[in-house]
Amino acid sequence: MYRMANRKKNRWAGIVFGPVLVFAALSAIWKNETRFDYHRAAAKTKEIVALGEALSGDLMSFTGDMNRELTMSGEYVDSFTGYLSVKRHAEIYAWDKDESDDSVTWKKKWMSSLESNSRNNSLTQELESRSFLPPDYEVGELKVTSDKIEFVDSNETIAAGSLTLKRSNLEIEGSEHLYLRKNRNDELGDERVSYSGVPVPETATYFGKFESQLGVPDTTHQRTGMINQMIQDSGILHHIVAGDREAALTTMKAHIGRLKWIVRGIGTACVVFGFSILFGTVIGVLFHIPFVGRIAEAGTFLLALAFGLPLAFITMIAAYLIANPIVLAIIVLAVVAVFFKLRQRGRSSQAAMKNQLDKEYGRVLKDSELQELEFIQLAQLASSESGISEDEEKFLRQWARKHRWPDPKFEQLLAKAQAQSESANGDTISQTGEEHLLTLVRLALADGSMSQYEMKSIRRAAKKSGFDDSKIRDLMQQALKPPPLLAA
Repeated sequence: MYRMANRKKNRWAGIVFGPVLVFAALSAIWKNETRFDYHRAAAKTKEIVALGEALSGDLMSFTGDMNRELTMSGEYVDSFTGYLSVKRHAEIYAWDKDESDDSVTWKKKWMSSLESNSRNNSLTQELESRSFLPPDYEVGELKVTSDKIEFVDSNETIAAGSLTLKRSNLEIEGSEHLYLRKNRNDELGDERVSYSGVPVPETATYFGKFESQLGVPDTTHQRTGMINQMIQDSGILHHIVAGDREAALTTMKAHIGRLKWIVRGIGTACVVFGFSILFGTVIGVLFHIPFVGRIAEAGTFLLALAFGLPLAFITMIAAYLIANPIVLAIIVLAVVAVFFKLRQRGRSSQAAMKNQLDKEYGRVLKDSELQELEFIQLAQLASSESGISEDEEKFLRQWARKHRWPDPKFEQLLAKAQAQSESANGDTISQTGEEHLLTLVRLALADGSMSQYEMKSIRRAAKKSGFDDSKIRDLMQQALKPPPLLAA
């Protein structure tokens, strides 16, 4: 009874969690493509050589020397010297519980936070992760506030042996970690911390806003919300980057490009994983859905790929185009130009074809006459030695109703088609069929619009005469070629 209830619980969790994960991942992909481009914003800033040139409120860049001996307090350790920022990563060795429909798996591992489960009830976590920043920075003679500061240069691991400990219960083990031992034989509850930081460069460039003789964050495009935080899109321009302006801009461009691709990859993987969870939960229902059922037989992962990859790709493209209206405008203009070019070419071909048919029939053919001639060609193609079958007559009547012809007109045109067939010369059936089909194609194109129903009728007539779609394409190309006199 418990196992059955647990399975139902997991099934409902999958039905809810799968779509939620897909929605969150698609939202992250969308926001990633429309994120604040701090490289582009930095490139537009005013380059300041001397601070006297800057005006309050200017978005500016300023290059200067850095203090390589910059020092900040370290809480668990005495201090950090030579770093713009430092991150402390805390972990605890504890039980990880993994539940599935049929089993529960327990594993001891290092984790960032203590998981709440029955085996971890007696454990506590003392050490915490956090970041360290100095009160401010100095880039040359410019003082920069550390509030909301951003970095794009790489972090590097800080060797544990280079640190002076302030907590007596911490000990250095190995090259990277400080340990807090709980003196248990199984090591459960033991904690450790590691540090990484952005080294202070010899020269750096600051990008941000100049205000009150300080470099302060430009929050004009500030972004909030959990997803923006996850994809590291603060919308703030307040950066210190190693090197002169050009080198710093190159670093920023590479960083945002790399960040976008990481989010695209992880986001797409999460979309597929979300669909995999959902389909794995409702797999029994999917087998009864046409097309989807066949893919489901191959596995839920393949089905998740079939749905997830196109959806993620479409989201990326749509968001990118909205975020880059110039690119969207160019594509729209190109599509419009191609459309009008094809339309102009079609009208030219149609006019030439209509002129040719008028000459062949010895009069200017009206649209109604072209439809009647089309019907006659269809009726002749539908004919056989034993006459028009019941199925073919039904099709022809449907064609006539499509053009709102009364029954007397239908009978009259059908009789005319049969009379012309009986008086035709003795060509072979295949030659006669091809000639009729070419004439039918020309008549359908002559009024300037080939409707979907006309194309369906041509395919039906071609099949009757033993021709496939490739033959129809050949005949259409042949019909669209101008006659020798027009070509000259």
